[in-house]
Amino acid sequence: MIRQGQIMNDDGTRDFPSGQESHGGGGDGQERPAKAMPRPGRVNGRNSTKRSGGHSIHKRLHNEIISILQANRDKAAKKEKKVGARTMEIRKTDVLGFFSDLMFLGCRLESVYNLKQKHLVAVFNHLEAGGQATSTIAGKISTMRTFCGWIGKDGMVRESHHYVKDPASVKRTMVAQSDKSWDAHGVDPMKILADIRAIRNGREERVAVWVEMCWAFGLRREETVEMRPGVGDNGDVLFVIDGTKGKRARNIPIRNELQRAVLEKAKRVADKKTGYMCKRGLTVKQNVDHFKYILVKVGITEADQGVTLHGLRHKYAQAQHLLMTGVEAPIKGGDISILSKNEYRLASIKVMETLGHSRASIGASYYGSRQGVRRQKDNGVQENTQEINGYKREVGEVE
Repeated sequence: MIRQGQIMNDDGTRDFPSGQESHGGGGDGQERPAKAMPRPGRVNGRNSTKRSGGHSIHKRLHNEIISILQANRDKAAKKEKKVGARTMEIRKTDVLGFFSDLMFLGCRLESVYNLKQKHLVAVFNHLEAGGQATSTIAGKISTMRTFCGWIGKDGMVRESHHYVKDPASVKRTMVAQSDKSWDAHGVDPMKILADIRAIRNGREERVAVWVEMCWAFGLRREETVEMRPGVGDNGDVLFVIDGTKGKRARNIPIRNELQRAVLEKAKRVADKKTGYMCKRGLTVKQNVDHFKYILVKVGITEADQGVTLHGLRHKYAQAQHLLMTGVEAPIKGGDISILSKNEYRLASIKVMETLGHSRASIGASYYGSRQGVRRQKDNGVQENTQEINGYKREVGEVE
């Protein structure tokens, strides 16, 4: 009897023999305790019941996987650039989870170089049947596509729609479908700052300034936590490198009094010994976790107010778009047809550089596509109607 996910070879033999699972270890046939499982997939904002990574991988295969991950640790999938720590961690979790799921399905895979198309189909069908969100599965497919390129199987992983029942569900776009900025959802930064400062009788000033730095300079969460304002202040620009993705440094122009006032406040909050804005005695992760905790406490979640901290970065990008082009962002109804394609591309490059991105096309995820968005008369939903700055792309979430 073949269990769900088992594969029948052409010669009639089973690659996943019934009743036999490879849990690895010392060869004594005993199953080792499962390691701590990573976060599950998301379904409509909630955790799905299916978790990957709950079954051990035999030692030889595990060591082979780790060796390959280490060798390609910070390599980008296509370009000659480095990826950030978060991307590296996601890759490790996804790849180990994939092979762990193969173990759960009873696969006898001895080496990653024996990986075949049927294994990919089995695992991703298994994840879909287990209730993982298609967007989560699409991300894992993308990770395995990169991994297979590292082991000389470039091109083996097909497009995401080949591995799920609903092809449309895994089609991903970088064009903003709705405005994620705080003002679009009626969230007042000043009120949020007041709420944060009211916590613990004003002892969360550091967190309040972190939020202000994200608001004034469009920083990512890790960038503001790891910021050294005294070092970064170069007069007319703020130099940012700590906490950036792939350690890609950038200069953010200081153009107004708000930015200058926030930066001076950050200098006062920063640790007098180290110069960092993160609290001494805690790791960066602990500082970031505390940041998240306070934001949840004041309602900055999609569930409570429909926004996240990243919405301040969207607002900054939209403000820079207006400054550089003289026109409101397409996601806010701006009509930029008066600009030529080249003019708009050059303006988008400048905006993206201040946010730490190298491609103009990424701007569409913050302020909509070059061609704009049209509002549906029936339900008011925004959807993109054209290409992204003249290019068709299929990518994931942008940070």
